[in-house]
Amino acid sequence: MIWLLIVVYLGGDPVSVVDVKIAETFHSEKKCMERFQAIYKDAEQEGDPVPQNIVLGCTPFKRSIM
Repeated sequence: MIWLLIVVYLGGDPVSVVDVKIAETFHSEKKCMERFQAIYKDAEQEGDPVPQNIVLGCTPFKRSIM
């Protein structure tokens, strides 16, 4: 199974989504979560936190061929 690190760009109101992108792919949930946490940690350490209108998350991608 492949894991996707997804970036969601939110709009002005609470439920609008402006854009969604696949930032990276991983072969394990653990590696995806490690990268997810590193992004937030690095941004904080550099004094440039991830903006509130951006949401990151890991999600599984199952590809099945019929």
